[in-house]
Amino acid sequence: MTLKTTVLIVDDDGDLRNLLRISLENSHRVIHEAATAEEGLRLALDAVPDVLLLDIGLPGLDGFDFCRAIDEDPTLWNMKTVIITGHDAAEDISQAERFGIDAYLIKPFSPRTVVELVERLEPQPHKMMVILAD
Repeated sequence: MTLKTTVLIVDDDGDLRNLLRISLENSHRVIHEAATAEEGLRLALDAVPDVLLLDIGLPGLDGFDFCRAIDEDPTLWNMKTVIITGHDAAEDISQAERFGIDAYLIKPFSPRTVVELVERLEPQPHKMMVILAD
C-alpha cells in the first residue's frame, strides 16, 4: 500500500492554485483547493491534509485567521504549513513564526521551489525493517 500525501492549497488566485496543483500532482499526492479561508477550513477538517499551502492575503478571513482556527483543532496540529504570499513585512514573518509555520515563501517563486519544499515537508513512507536471526 502506498502512502498518499494530502495537500491543501488555499489561495484566492485561481491561476496560482492551478499552477501549484499542476506542479504538485503525481501518483502519491491528493490535491485539494480552496479560494477562501472559510472553504479551506471546511476542506482541512474533512481531508486533514499533510501539507497546507496558504496565502495570508485572503478576502474575508485572512491566512492568519485561518492559522488561529487550525490551532484550535488538535486533528490539524500535525499539518505542515507553508505561507505563500507577496507580503515580506517583518511583522507578517514574525506572526507566522509565532504560529509555528514551517516555511514562509515570498512571491514570485518558481514552481520547482514549491515542489522541493513540499517534498521536504511531506511525511516519509513507513518502511519495515527486516531483522534476520543469528
